[in-house]
Amino acid sequence: MNNTQKEKNKTQDKESLLAMVSHDLKNPVSSGIMALKLLQNSKLSPLNPYQTEILESLMFGFKYMKDLIENVLDRYKLDNKVYHIKKVPIDFTIFLNTTIEEFRYLLSDKNQTVKIINNLKNTVAEIDILELTRAVNNLLSNATKYSPANTEILIKLFEKNNNVCMSIENQGCNFNLTNPDEIFDKFVSMSKESKSLASGLGLYIVKEIINAHGGEIFVECEPGNFTRFTFTLPRK
Repeated sequence: MNNTQKEKNKTQDKESLLAMVSHDLKNPVSSGIMALKLLQNSKLSPLNPYQTEILESLMFGFKYMKDLIENVLDRYKLDNKVYHIKKVPIDFTIFLNTTIEEFRYLLSDKNQTVKIINNLKNTVAEIDILELTRAVNNLLSNATKYSPANTEILIKLFEKNNNVCMSIENQGCNFNLTNPDEIFDKFVSMSKESKSLASGLGLYIVKEIINAHGGEIFVECEPGNFTRFTFTLPRK
């Protein structure tokens, strides 16, 4: 066995170990989220504002860990050709509003608001709800993370060539790549400028999810002005 093959085998072993560890971490993290939800919804002992704030902060941290774990697992699935989606018809407007609600605490933490402009005549599309939720979550997470406090995130829904289209635009632009589409490559992160923690897998996963739906995703950025991600989805 030559050195190249040995290195390849070592890399595959590391990837397999990482996937197994991530998988094992998934259950306790999910259990932690469920426990926090029970505390938040408990009617036995009302929480004071300080306790509520602590629980919301913990919930955000657990969900962040859950997203990181799922990104690692999805990357492993994608690299090993075992990634599948299951489409069901859904009202895209309701789907979007439900997804945005999950970011209520994060948005309020930076006093950010979301404005939705809905130009869809037909709001029904066939999507994998779980996977597309994760894609939109990643895009919203980037929008809130990399835009200043007290700003507005603009979401537009529109139609083009019988596709459902969605754009997410935030103020500011923290990356400057020669080819903006490189941002969708593995281990490329928008956090280089802001020095924040990121795996560099989020946007890679987003693109793969959109592609798996038969759609496309694009990014536009004007340094210091705005960042806009736009994706298209076939109705079926």
